[in-house]
Amino acid sequence: MSTEKTKFPLVGQSVPDPDALEKATGILLFSDDILMPGMLHGRVLRSPYANARIRGLDFQKAKKFPGVRALLTADDIPGVNLRGNFPGDRDDQPVLVKNHARAVGDAIALIAAETPEIAEKALSLIHVQYEPLPPVEDPLTSAKPGALRIDEQGNITKQFGYTRGNIEEGFAKAAAIVDETFRTQFAEHAYLEPESGVAWPESGGVIHIRCGTQFIENYRFVARVLGLPHNKVRLETPPLGGAFGGKISTTIEPFLALLAQATGSPVRLALTREESMLSSTKRHPYILHYRIGADAEGHLTALSAELTGDAGAYTNISAVICHYSLSLLAGPYRCPNVKVDSRMVITHNPITTAMRGVGCPQVTYGLEGAMDSLAQKLRMDPFELRRKNYVAKGGTLPTLQPLKNSVLLSETWKAAEQALDKALARNKEQHAKLSPTLLRGRGHTSNMTGYGRRHGTICHASIAMQLDGTAVVSVGVPDLGSGQRAGARQVAAAILGLPVDKVTVQSGDSQTTPLVGMTAGSRQFMNTGNAILQAAAPIVSALKRAAAEILEANAEDILLAEGKAFVKSSPEPSVAHPQLVARVNSTGGTLTNLGTFVIEEQPYPGAETCHDAGWADYTFGSMAAEVTVNPETGEVQILGLGLSHDVGTAVNPQIILGQCQGGIVQGIGLALYEDCYVKKGRVEAHDFSTYLIPTSLDIPPMEITLLESGEGRGPFGARGIGEPPCNTTTAAIANAVSRAIGVRVTSLPITPEKVLSALRTGKWPD
Repeated sequence: MSTEKTKFPLVGQSVPDPDALEKATGILLFSDDILMPGMLHGRVLRSPYANARIRGLDFQKAKKFPGVRALLTADDIPGVNLRGNFPGDRDDQPVLVKNHARAVGDAIALIAAETPEIAEKALSLIHVQYEPLPPVEDPLTSAKPGALRIDEQGNITKQFGYTRGNIEEGFAKAAAIVDETFRTQFAEHAYLEPESGVAWPESGGVIHIRCGTQFIENYRFVARVLGLPHNKVRLETPPLGGAFGGKISTTIEPFLALLAQATGSPVRLALTREESMLSSTKRHPYILHYRIGADAEGHLTALSAELTGDAGAYTNISAVICHYSLSLLAGPYRCPNVKVDSRMVITHNPITTAMRGVGCPQVTYGLEGAMDSLAQKLRMDPFELRRKNYVAKGGTLPTLQPLKNSVLLSETWKAAEQALDKALARNKEQHAKLSPTLLRGRGHTSNMTGYGRRHGTICHASIAMQLDGTAVVSVGVPDLGSGQRAGARQVAAAILGLPVDKVTVQSGDSQTTPLVGMTAGSRQFMNTGNAILQAAAPIVSALKRAAAEILEANAEDILLAEGKAFVKSSPEPSVAHPQLVARVNSTGGTLTNLGTFVIEEQPYPGAETCHDAGWADYTFGSMAAEVTVNPETGEVQILGLGLSHDVGTAVNPQIILGQCQGGIVQGIGLALYEDCYVKKGRVEAHDFSTYLIPTSLDIPPMEITLLESGEGRGPFGARGIGEPPCNTTTAAIANAVSRAIGVRVTSLPITPEKVLSALRTGKWPD
């Protein structure tokens, strides 16, 4: 048992999510459930073209239609007509376009009406005169000199690169070289809850928005659109029905706020599934060119990686994803000669943004596919090739970033292999009856996934002890359904020594809870949890001093657990928390405190040569997959999956397992099913009858093994785990299929048509 679990009994316990019962019974309110008296209904007029000049806009009939309370265009925006973006990324997307639409789904006008039917009718009365233009669909074409200039600042929105050693000398020393290009697809976030919310004006000129978001700090961008100071916009997020990165940037918040401001009434806006999928952001498609060389013993001598990502029509947070990918392109491998380049390119395709894994699933798929090809070329076991090149604690990544914490890659590989065998054993009898004509393959991946930013992390949390010994924790973190509130409650209860039902968590309100930054990148347990520990520190000290006085002991010998204080060596006598709080309160001690967690690291040696790429820490893990392929139909069936990650400390094992299972399912979807099928900039798969995601019938037996080094940067030594399972899964399945059919899978998804083509021609189709 780890030291943290010994000191804090709640650490390592599968404490239920406080919202679990309300979710299961349908009581918990999501954004789409919120109704207000007298509310109006909003609708959005969107461009059907990916590239079109707007020659005219006639909205007079719609504006005069009975029951229409507001019709807004770009000319009606009182502030800045930009959605807002993060430092380092272009702020280039209008809230409402005026003269030129460069994406299908670009918003042109907003309507608020007394009923949904009136709003729909008014929308149909708006006449837009378009001049359709040919869209630029290929990022490689868009990146060429002389290509149609989509954005006035240029089509390459961001590019980074770095070189280590001498890449040509490294390839000259290689006994084997692989040279392969991999392509991934546009993927939909496919959250259960489409974008929806309500906004209304309050006294004092405040516009209050209640809408699902991963980043309540977006209220600042909304204030800029409205032409209001920050304190006049309040953004509150109910529990979310999924997000996965698609609700980091502003979605419908500016629309709601503009309509509420214009009408002086509450306004509700809820997108249909089709509208959401046509207009929402997607996962970046990547084109990855890998060239990797190794000597006869399997030691890497050179690694070259070129990444071109499709940013879509506007920048969004593509520069951030580009930078993150830069640090991951060479993977968890030592290599003396490395050349890596990463760029994001504007096209007329759907706008792309972060999605579970923030670029890592695509990179892992390409890199691990190339590593498997290299192992085959060397006639070497895939694990042995990787084992000889794994980075290690105390060493550095190819970027030169030092690795200060545990790197259990060999251990997770072996654990994943054992987990797969265990998963397969569940259906051993059925597998024995499989047709001998089926092709069978086993694939593996190693992976490192970053969590937390190395710079600019500032996260706040407050704790207020109540006179009855209970506690209220306030944090700005939105709950995406993955346990953010549950994690905050468990950390606070553990450090304060309270039962979890004695802790209440307030979350996700820009005016009443301390801000924590975006909930993304597997960072919030580290950020919010550490801020809670900082907030608790002086309160815990005060409680222990009070207990020491009552029990006539030294404060350092006092333990807080299960709602009472006692001396380490003797659970009795004890003092209950209400008595401790009363004692501290009577002496003016600290019972309420704001804690702040900051990460602002200095650049590591050599960081200036790779744009200071890297994360605060990394979660390392491995996946093993076994599949069959039907050579007559091309159908792929996953027989079993085994996953292992070093999670640092499993503070709440059940929540971690839930994240692993969910990540695996999304990884299966990316590998086998999901594709937006974008043509002329338009998403053709715009509902769940055409955009396929795994169902419960598609989920194979899986086993998950959690390793605990205790060396993460989160509370009690935890590491981020929301995204790593997704990152390992897709690549492992692709490698398994490649082994089964004897052809390298170089594009996703792995459809029956592609498999049959590969079996016929001996080459994976482009």
